[in-house]
Amino acid sequence: MELHEIPSAFQSRLRLAVVAALMTGPKDFTTLTKLTEATPGNLGKQLFILESEKLILCQREFLGRRPRSTYQLTENGRETFLDYVQMLEKIIEGETCN
Repeated sequence: MELHEIPSAFQSRLRLAVVAALMTGPKDFTTLTKLTEATPGNLGKQLFILESEKLILCQREFLGRRPRSTYQLTENGRETFLDYVQMLEKIIEGETCN
């Protein structure tokens, strides 16, 4: 991955934070709101973008009468994030990106 090829998902601080948070496992909407300190509206929009780019999956269910959405990375999302991290490590080490 070249520096100019940074996936659009990681060109937003909030989307990057969401993907990083999901690297440790699934999180529900409330947890992601707290971790990212985002407003529910902004977080919802960014989650929609990540989901439409097939980087995350959403599981929706009801607990009683209350909806609950839980998000997790897809395999593609995990691989894309790890490629991005590897590219950053190469930049820090002063290597060229391929």
